[in-house]
Amino acid sequence: MGLILAPVLARLVDALPAAPIQADWPLLVVSGALVGVGTGMANGCTSGHGVCGLARGSRRSLAATLTFMATGMLTVFLIRHLGS
Repeated sequence: MGLILAPVLARLVDALPAAPIQADWPLLVVSGALVGVGTGMANGCTSGHGVCGLARGSRRSLAATLTFMATGMLTVFLIRHLGS
């Protein structure tokens, strides 16, 4: 409900900022598919493992969260230092 109401209420206060997408459709489709596959392989999403799983002391969630974070950091490093 908040995802729907927040922009509606924000629009009443001020104009919404433009949110340009700087990727082509094939990249967006592949990215979405990879997120779906990764969620299935990890038996849950990043926030589910990071918030709920860690709060209940799940070792599997700890391993998943560490993997997500390390992969994200490595990706940013590679793109910023080796990418275009």
